[in-house]
Amino acid sequence: MTAGELARLLVGELLGDGGVELVRPAAFEEASPDELTFYDGDDAAELSASHAGCVITRLRPERFSARSIISLHEVRQSWVKALETFPQASEEQSPNIVYVSDSALIDPSSVLLPFAYVGPGVRIGPDCLIGPNVTIHALSQIGARVKIGAGSVIGSEGFGYVKNPDGSYKHVPHLGRVVIEEDVEIAAGVCIDRGTVGQTRIGQGTKIDNLVHIAHNVRIGKNCLITGQCGIAGSSVLEDNVTLAGQVGVKDHVRIGEGAVVLAKSAVFKDIEAGAVVSGIPARPHRLSLRAQARLFRDEPTKDT
Repeated sequence: MTAGELARLLVGELLGDGGVELVRPAAFEEASPDELTFYDGDDAAELSASHAGCVITRLRPERFSARSIISLHEVRQSWVKALETFPQASEEQSPNIVYVSDSALIDPSSVLLPFAYVGPGVRIGPDCLIGPNVTIHALSQIGARVKIGAGSVIGSEGFGYVKNPDGSYKHVPHLGRVVIEEDVEIAAGVCIDRGTVGQTRIGQGTKIDNLVHIAHNVRIGKNCLITGQCGIAGSSVLEDNVTLAGQVGVKDHVRIGEGAVVLAKSAVFKDIEAGAVVSGIPARPHRLSLRAQARLFRDEPTKDT
Protein backbone atom coordinates (compact mmCIF):
# COMPACT_ATOMS: atom_id res chain seq x y z
CA MET A 1 0.00 0.00 0.00
CA THR A 2 1.18 3.52 -0.74
CA ALA A 3 1.07 6.36 1.76
CA GLY A 4 -1.59 8.07 -0.35
CA GLU A 5 -3.81 5.00 -0.39
CA LEU A 6 -3.44 4.59 3.35
CA ALA A 7 -4.29 8.26 3.96
CA ARG A 8 -7.52 7.82 2.02
CA LEU A 9 -8.35 4.65 3.98
CA LEU A 10 -7.73 6.38 7.32
CA VAL A 11 -9.41 9.63 6.21
CA GLY A 12 -6.32 11.61 7.20
CA GLU A 13 -4.46 14.57 5.69
CA LEU A 14 -1.43 13.50 3.66
CA LEU A 15 1.75 15.57 3.91
CA GLY A 16 4.69 14.70 1.68
CA ASP A 17 5.08 11.93 -0.90
CA GLY A 18 1.87 9.94 -1.37
CA GLY A 19 3.60 7.46 -3.67
CA VAL A 20 5.81 5.94 -0.95
CA GLU A 21 5.43 2.14 -0.94
CA LEU A 22 5.01 0.89 2.66
CA VAL A 23 6.29 -2.67 2.96
CA ARG A 24 5.89 -3.25 6.72
CA PRO A 25 5.05 -1.54 10.04
CA ALA A 26 7.83 -0.65 12.46
CA ALA A 27 8.51 0.93 15.84
CA PHE A 28 8.95 4.71 15.74
CA GLU A 29 12.61 4.64 16.81
CA GLU A 30 13.50 2.02 14.18
CA ALA A 31 11.36 2.87 11.14
CA SER A 32 13.20 3.04 7.80
CA PRO A 33 12.23 4.86 4.59
CA ASP A 34 9.95 2.05 3.35
CA GLU A 35 8.20 1.39 6.70
CA LEU A 36 5.09 2.74 8.40
CA THR A 37 5.08 3.92 12.01
CA PHE A 38 3.09 6.18 14.33
CA TYR A 39 3.85 8.99 16.76
CA ASP A 40 1.41 9.80 19.56
CA GLY A 41 3.47 12.49 21.28
CA ASP A 42 3.49 16.28 21.04
CA ASP A 43 7.18 16.99 20.39
CA ALA A 44 7.49 18.23 16.82
CA ALA A 45 11.29 18.00 16.99
CA GLU A 46 11.15 14.33 17.96
CA LEU A 47 8.70 13.64 15.14
CA SER A 48 10.88 15.49 12.64
CA ALA A 49 13.85 13.26 13.46
CA SER A 50 12.09 10.19 12.02
CA HIS A 51 13.19 8.90 8.61
CA ALA A 52 10.21 6.56 8.22
CA GLY A 53 8.40 6.11 4.95
CA CYS A 54 5.23 7.36 6.63
CA VAL A 55 4.26 8.48 10.13
CA ILE A 56 0.70 8.51 11.47
CA THR A 57 0.45 11.44 13.90
CA ARG A 58 -1.86 14.16 15.14
CA LEU A 59 0.82 16.80 14.47
CA ARG A 60 1.11 18.82 11.27
CA PRO A 61 4.72 20.02 11.12
CA GLU A 62 5.94 22.32 8.38
CA ARG A 63 9.27 20.48 8.15
CA PHE A 64 9.94 16.78 8.67
CA SER A 65 12.50 14.15 7.68
CA ALA A 66 10.00 11.34 7.06
CA ARG A 67 9.01 10.79 3.44
CA SER A 68 5.34 11.35 4.29
CA ILE A 69 2.99 12.05 7.18
CA ILE A 70 -0.67 11.22 7.70
CA SER A 71 -2.13 13.78 10.11
CA LEU A 72 -5.35 12.91 11.93
CA HIS A 73 -6.88 13.10 15.40
CA GLU A 74 -7.29 9.47 16.54
CA VAL A 75 -3.71 8.25 16.24
CA ARG A 76 -3.80 4.91 18.04
CA GLN A 77 -7.12 3.81 16.56
CA SER A 78 -5.84 4.69 13.09
CA TRP A 79 -2.58 2.82 13.75
CA VAL A 80 -4.54 -0.33 14.59
CA LYS A 81 -6.62 0.07 11.42
CA ALA A 82 -3.41 0.49 9.42
CA LEU A 83 -1.87 -2.65 10.96
CA GLU A 84 -4.91 -4.62 9.82
CA THR A 85 -3.96 -3.88 6.19
CA PHE A 86 -0.70 -5.84 6.49
CA PRO A 87 -0.57 -9.65 6.15
CA GLN A 88 -1.14 -11.38 9.45
CA ALA A 89 1.09 -14.22 10.66
CA SER A 90 -0.83 -17.48 10.44
CA GLU A 91 -0.40 -20.65 12.47
CA GLU A 92 -0.23 -24.06 10.85
CA GLN A 93 -3.59 -25.82 10.92
CA SER A 94 -3.75 -29.60 11.27
CA PRO A 95 -7.12 -30.98 12.38
CA ASN A 96 -5.68 -34.50 12.48
CA ILE A 97 -4.02 -33.74 15.83
CA VAL A 98 -6.95 -31.97 17.48
CA TYR A 99 -9.20 -33.94 19.82
CA VAL A 100 -12.89 -33.06 19.66
CA SER A 101 -15.46 -35.02 21.65
CA ASP A 102 -18.31 -36.56 19.67
CA SER A 103 -20.83 -34.50 21.65
CA ALA A 104 -19.09 -31.15 21.12
CA LEU A 105 -20.52 -28.66 18.61
CA ILE A 106 -18.13 -26.31 16.80
CA ASP A 107 -19.18 -23.77 14.20
CA PRO A 108 -17.43 -24.61 10.91
CA SER A 109 -16.02 -21.07 10.63
CA SER A 110 -13.94 -21.52 13.81
CA VAL A 111 -10.33 -22.68 13.76
CA LEU A 112 -8.63 -25.11 16.15
CA LEU A 113 -4.84 -25.23 16.08
CA PRO A 114 -2.73 -28.34 16.80
CA PHE A 115 -3.07 -30.26 20.06
CA ALA A 116 -6.25 -28.51 21.17
CA TYR A 117 -8.67 -30.58 23.28
CA VAL A 118 -12.43 -30.02 23.18
CA GLY A 119 -14.39 -32.00 25.77
CA PRO A 120 -17.91 -33.41 25.90
CA GLY A 121 -20.81 -31.03 25.49
CA VAL A 122 -18.63 -28.04 24.58
CA ARG A 123 -20.18 -25.38 22.34
CA ILE A 124 -17.95 -23.08 20.24
CA GLY A 125 -19.57 -20.31 18.20
CA PRO A 126 -18.56 -18.81 14.84
CA ASP A 127 -15.22 -17.22 13.92
CA CYS A 128 -13.34 -18.36 17.02
CA LEU A 129 -9.62 -19.07 17.12
CA ILE A 130 -8.53 -21.78 19.57
CA GLY A 131 -4.75 -21.78 19.96
CA PRO A 132 -2.33 -24.70 20.20
CA ASN A 133 -2.45 -26.85 23.35
CA VAL A 134 -5.66 -25.21 24.56
CA THR A 135 -7.87 -27.42 26.75
CA ILE A 136 -11.61 -26.77 26.83
CA HIS A 137 -13.28 -29.01 29.40
CA ALA A 138 -16.77 -30.44 29.36
CA LEU A 139 -19.85 -28.21 28.97
CA SER A 140 -17.92 -25.01 28.40
CA GLN A 141 -19.77 -22.54 26.17
CA ILE A 142 -17.85 -20.13 23.94
CA GLY A 143 -19.52 -17.36 21.97
CA ALA A 144 -18.68 -15.83 18.61
CA ARG A 145 -15.29 -14.34 17.71
CA VAL A 146 -13.51 -15.54 20.83
CA LYS A 147 -9.73 -15.96 20.76
CA ILE A 148 -7.97 -18.29 23.21
CA GLY A 149 -4.17 -18.28 23.34
CA ALA A 150 -1.74 -21.17 23.53
CA GLY A 151 -1.87 -23.41 26.58
CA SER A 152 -4.92 -21.86 28.21
CA VAL A 153 -7.31 -24.10 30.15
CA ILE A 154 -11.04 -23.42 30.17
CA GLY A 155 -13.37 -25.24 32.55
CA SER A 156 -10.98 -27.09 34.84
CA GLU A 157 -12.08 -28.02 38.36
CA GLY A 158 -11.71 -25.27 40.94
CA PHE A 159 -9.71 -25.29 44.16
CA GLY A 160 -12.47 -26.26 46.59
CA TYR A 161 -12.07 -28.44 49.69
CA VAL A 162 -13.81 -29.13 52.99
CA LYS A 163 -11.87 -30.17 56.08
CA ASN A 164 -12.58 -33.58 57.56
CA PRO A 165 -12.70 -34.19 61.35
CA ASP A 166 -9.32 -35.90 61.13
CA GLY A 167 -7.72 -32.82 59.60
CA SER A 168 -7.55 -34.14 56.04
CA TYR A 169 -9.26 -32.40 53.13
CA LYS A 170 -12.02 -33.65 50.85
CA HIS A 171 -12.34 -32.22 47.34
CA VAL A 172 -15.67 -30.56 46.48
CA PRO A 173 -17.09 -31.78 43.13
CA HIS A 174 -17.40 -29.04 40.52
CA LEU A 175 -20.48 -29.68 38.40
CA GLY A 176 -20.88 -26.26 36.76
CA ARG A 177 -19.44 -24.81 33.57
CA VAL A 178 -17.69 -21.81 32.02
CA VAL A 179 -19.55 -19.39 29.75
CA ILE A 180 -17.47 -17.04 27.58
CA GLU A 181 -19.46 -14.40 25.75
CA GLU A 182 -18.79 -12.85 22.33
CA ASP A 183 -15.59 -11.01 21.36
CA VAL A 184 -13.60 -12.09 24.42
CA GLU A 185 -9.83 -12.43 23.95
CA ILE A 186 -7.89 -14.73 26.27
CA ALA A 187 -4.10 -14.79 25.99
CA ALA A 188 -1.64 -17.62 26.70
CA GLY A 189 -1.50 -19.67 29.89
CA VAL A 190 -4.83 -18.50 31.34
CA CYS A 191 -6.81 -20.81 33.65
CA ILE A 192 -10.57 -20.31 34.07
CA ASP A 193 -12.23 -22.76 36.49
CA ARG A 194 -15.77 -24.01 36.04
CA GLY A 195 -18.41 -23.30 38.64
CA THR A 196 -18.92 -25.56 41.62
CA VAL A 197 -22.52 -25.40 40.52
CA GLY A 198 -23.75 -22.75 38.11
CA GLN A 199 -21.42 -20.71 35.93
CA THR A 200 -18.12 -18.95 35.77
CA ARG A 201 -18.90 -16.19 33.24
CA ILE A 202 -16.69 -13.86 31.18
CA GLY A 203 -18.60 -10.91 29.71
CA GLN A 204 -18.68 -9.71 26.14
CA GLY A 205 -15.61 -7.86 24.89
CA THR A 206 -13.43 -8.57 27.93
CA LYS A 207 -9.68 -8.96 27.30
CA ILE A 208 -7.51 -11.19 29.51
CA ASP A 209 -3.70 -11.12 29.46
CA ASN A 210 -1.21 -13.98 29.93
CA LEU A 211 -1.03 -16.06 33.12
CA VAL A 212 -4.29 -15.02 34.72
CA HIS A 213 -6.26 -17.31 37.05
CA ILE A 214 -10.03 -16.93 37.34
CA ALA A 215 -11.55 -19.19 40.00
CA HIS A 216 -14.90 -20.97 40.19
CA ASN A 217 -18.13 -18.97 39.95
CA VAL A 218 -16.41 -15.67 39.24
CA ARG A 219 -18.51 -13.30 37.13
CA ILE A 220 -16.75 -10.76 34.95
CA GLY A 221 -18.73 -8.07 33.15
CA LYS A 222 -18.42 -6.56 29.70
CA ASN A 223 -15.32 -4.85 28.33
CA CYS A 224 -13.09 -5.51 31.33
CA LEU A 225 -9.28 -5.47 31.05
CA ILE A 226 -7.38 -8.01 33.16
CA THR A 227 -3.62 -7.84 32.76
CA GLY A 228 -0.83 -10.32 33.42
CA GLN A 229 -0.56 -12.48 36.55
CA CYS A 230 -3.83 -11.42 38.15
CA GLY A 231 -5.69 -13.87 40.39
CA ILE A 232 -9.42 -13.62 41.06
CA ALA A 233 -10.76 -15.85 43.84
CA GLY A 234 -14.05 -17.71 43.83
CA SER A 235 -17.47 -16.05 43.50
CA SER A 236 -16.06 -12.54 43.07
CA VAL A 237 -17.83 -10.14 40.72
CA LEU A 238 -16.26 -7.61 38.38
CA GLU A 239 -18.87 -5.30 36.91
CA ASP A 240 -18.58 -3.81 33.40
CA ASN A 241 -15.46 -1.87 32.32
CA VAL A 242 -13.29 -2.82 35.30
CA THR A 243 -9.50 -2.73 34.85
CA LEU A 244 -7.09 -4.89 36.87
CA ALA A 245 -3.43 -3.96 36.36
CA GLY A 246 -0.58 -6.47 36.65
CA GLN A 247 -0.38 -8.90 39.59
CA VAL A 248 -3.60 -7.79 41.24
CA GLY A 249 -5.14 -10.25 43.69
CA VAL A 250 -8.87 -10.27 44.38
CA LYS A 251 -10.29 -12.01 47.47
CA ASP A 252 -13.27 -14.35 47.17
CA HIS A 253 -16.84 -12.99 47.34
CA VAL A 254 -15.99 -9.34 46.72
CA ARG A 255 -17.56 -7.00 44.16
CA ILE A 256 -15.64 -4.45 42.11
CA GLY A 257 -17.95 -1.74 40.80
CA GLU A 258 -18.39 -0.60 37.22
CA GLY A 259 -15.48 1.32 35.75
CA ALA A 260 -13.19 0.83 38.75
CA VAL A 261 -9.42 0.61 38.25
CA VAL A 262 -7.19 -1.49 40.50
CA LEU A 263 -3.54 -0.53 40.07
CA ALA A 264 -0.62 -2.95 39.87
CA LYS A 265 0.31 -5.28 42.75
CA SER A 266 -2.78 -4.38 44.76
CA ALA A 267 -4.81 -6.78 46.90
CA VAL A 268 -8.58 -6.34 47.01
CA PHE A 269 -10.04 -7.58 50.31
CA LYS A 270 -13.40 -5.79 50.27
CA ASP A 271 -15.88 -4.31 47.81
CA ILE A 272 -14.72 -1.45 45.58
CA GLU A 273 -17.22 1.21 44.59
CA ALA A 274 -17.96 2.07 40.96
CA GLY A 275 -15.46 4.38 39.28
CA ALA A 276 -12.88 4.18 42.06
CA VAL A 277 -9.12 4.09 41.43
CA VAL A 278 -7.44 2.01 44.15
CA SER A 279 -3.98 0.69 44.96
CA GLY A 280 -1.96 -0.95 47.71
CA ILE A 281 -2.31 -3.84 50.15
CA PRO A 282 -5.06 -3.71 51.14
CA ALA A 283 -6.41 -1.75 48.19
CA ARG A 284 -7.65 1.72 49.15
CA PRO A 285 -8.22 4.95 47.23
CA HIS A 286 -5.04 5.66 45.29
CA ARG A 287 -4.51 9.15 46.70
CA LEU A 288 -4.75 7.76 50.22
CA SER A 289 -2.19 5.06 49.35
CA LEU A 290 0.19 7.69 48.01
CA ARG A 291 -0.12 9.76 51.17
CA ALA A 292 0.49 6.69 53.33
CA GLN A 293 3.63 5.81 51.36
CA ALA A 294 4.88 9.38 51.54
CA ARG A 295 4.47 9.37 55.32
CA LEU A 296 6.20 5.98 55.60
CA PHE A 297 9.27 7.09 53.67
CA ARG A 298 9.35 10.51 55.34
CA ASP A 299 9.50 8.92 58.78
CA GLU A 300 12.08 6.33 57.72
CA PRO A 301 15.57 6.86 59.26
CA THR A 302 17.99 8.46 56.80
CA LYS A 303 20.91 6.21 57.80
CA ASP A 304 21.47 2.87 59.43
CA THR A 305 21.17 2.68 63.21
